[in-house]
Amino acid sequence: MKKLKSIFSIAVIALSLMLAACESMVTDIPEAKLPKTESKLVVNSVISPQLPYINVIVTESIPLFTKTDATGDRIENATVKISDGVHEATIPFDPKNKLYSLPQSKFPISASKTYSLFVSDGKRTVTAECTVPKQTPVIKSYEIDSLVTSYALYQDTAVTLKMTWQDIPKDTNYYRTSAFMDIDYTVPVSSDKQDFIEKRISDKFEFNWNWELGRNEFISDNQLDGSLFTSSTGRSSLPHAQEKTRSNGKSVTIYPNTKITAINMEVYSIDKHYYKYHRSQAIRDNSDSPFTEPTLIYTNIKGGLGCFGAYNAAQLKHSYTK
Repeated sequence: MKKLKSIFSIAVIALSLMLAACESMVTDIPEAKLPKTESKLVVNSVISPQLPYINVIVTESIPLFTKTDATGDRIENATVKISDGVHEATIPFDPKNKLYSLPQSKFPISASKTYSLFVSDGKRTVTAECTVPKQTPVIKSYEIDSLVTSYALYQDTAVTLKMTWQDIPKDTNYYRTSAFMDIDYTVPVSSDKQDFIEKRISDKFEFNWNWELGRNEFISDNQLDGSLFTSSTGRSSLPHAQEKTRSNGKSVTIYPNTKITAINMEVYSIDKHYYKYHRSQAIRDNSDSPFTEPTLIYTNIKGGLGCFGAYNAAQLKHSYTK
């Protein structure tokens, strides 16, 4: 017993020394030795011939070790310009959506063209460039199925989707999958005359491509040029039944009676900046171990952070008869 107590005491002392060492590593670093960084403009924008608007979000970074007035909020007084090398347009600020927005009717985005972005808040100026992919992939086939997952209190019913498309040959290509469902369903809505009424609404439900471990919506054709690609499984959960209690104390279950009217599918041919930026974010988000080295987020914003990317999308719609 004494031997066990002795071993235990040694273990406690060793642990205390380790904790003390860890604490000293954090608290004993002189402020003068901490890295000095400044707040940078953060610009995020994706352009495409299929998008109705050119949207640009402008914020600013907050340095970890440097005192600054930066808040990280969206910057509303910047000058934002886009150019195709021949024509240039100023993108005005949209106060409702808190971003800079310009309809494509005033500045069309075309496949295979290179575009430049200029952003300045008067103190800081950044630039970026991207090229819209020339071709769109061809969606060859798709599989729609259902998936029921049982939990303790309810069942989750979801629609699953897989898409197959032909790789664009000869060039290095990057792809992203996207899809959403158009559905009609019933919800309880508050009413003045009653506790609630049932109302039929229409909504869009997006598919999630990241729910399977190690799978996501981004694919590269590296060493697979000209191959037939199949997406990971996209999943979109359907609305659940809702239980409501009336003023008389009686509980009533409102069933959604869901009706899917269409599934809209897209396969984006994306430029390398779009791909590298989102892939670096995925790698960082999947690094659960606290002992792994920090992952740098890719950026093509010169003088700042963020991404200016582009895509050209193949689109396909599966409609359901009424």
